[in-house]
Amino acid sequence: MINMQEYITTSPFAKKIEVDDLLFAEFKCPLDEKKSNIWWHNNFFAHVLSGQTVLKTPKQEYILKAGDSAFAKKGSVLTHNYVQEDFCELLVFVPDDFIRSVSQKYEIGAMQGNRYESSDTVILLETNQVLESYFQSLLIHFVQAAPPHPPLLKLKFEELLLSILSGSSHTPLKNYLSEVCRTTKPSIREIMDLNFFSNLSLEEFSRLCARSLTVFKKEFYVIYKTTPGRWLQEKRLEYSRYLLDTTDLSLDEISLESGFENHSHFNRVFKNKFGISPGKARSTKNIFPKTAQ
Repeated sequence: MINMQEYITTSPFAKKIEVDDLLFAEFKCPLDEKKSNIWWHNNFFAHVLSGQTVLKTPKQEYILKAGDSAFAKKGSVLTHNYVQEDFCELLVFVPDDFIRSVSQKYEIGAMQGNRYESSDTVILLETNQVLESYFQSLLIHFVQAAPPHPPLLKLKFEELLLSILSGSSHTPLKNYLSEVCRTTKPSIREIMDLNFFSNLSLEEFSRLCARSLTVFKKEFYVIYKTTPGRWLQEKRLEYSRYLLDTTDLSLDEISLESGFENHSHFNRVFKNKFGISPGKARSTKNIFPKTAQ
């Protein structure tokens, strides 16, 4: 599993400008890495400059082509599939604390708007001239001999948030940002429900939730009345059973899609839970022992 933000900071395929925890990047897809599962620990905006990509979340599949923009929520995992060799995008990584600071600094009324309703990992942005002009203005900084001064960079980040929050469009994103400003930590329940199928370590899950591992385990138990390890195994088994019943994916593919380390581990815990192997469950289609109910 690739941490997109950390990958970008070390990738030879990306031009980067950083200040504090803020990151601008122009990223070109390497030809040998067409498809990957990615996660990230800060929110980011993406604007496609050329080519086309497919983003697959647990809820939906999104096709982004040149000129399209999207926002990806912190604490998420998705499949990123580049479908054209000339794919290039601009990425703007923005942590929650910076969003809150902009809200407080400018006392933006939109931040006090509608209550946030849970939406998908990816929020597509409405294409307009203001947003297009903003992303085009970033390209200038990647061809200059020296990077811009840090105060100017911070102003560029503020400009993006202000253009989103002060306009009449982008309502789903404005509502999400409003919730970010009302809370100090992301929801463990929402992040886990969105990402349980991802083969991440407990340390990585705690980072997605912006908590230390100790605090994460303690708060997790309060919410679910069980440990993260047990909960993840149960959710992954339920999901694998659903895939067996509703798809034609191979057993290896189902094992990976459900978040298990490998096929042998999947086969062992599935049989322990349901009293039947995944292969036998597939052949009997929807027929499980009563102990599985």
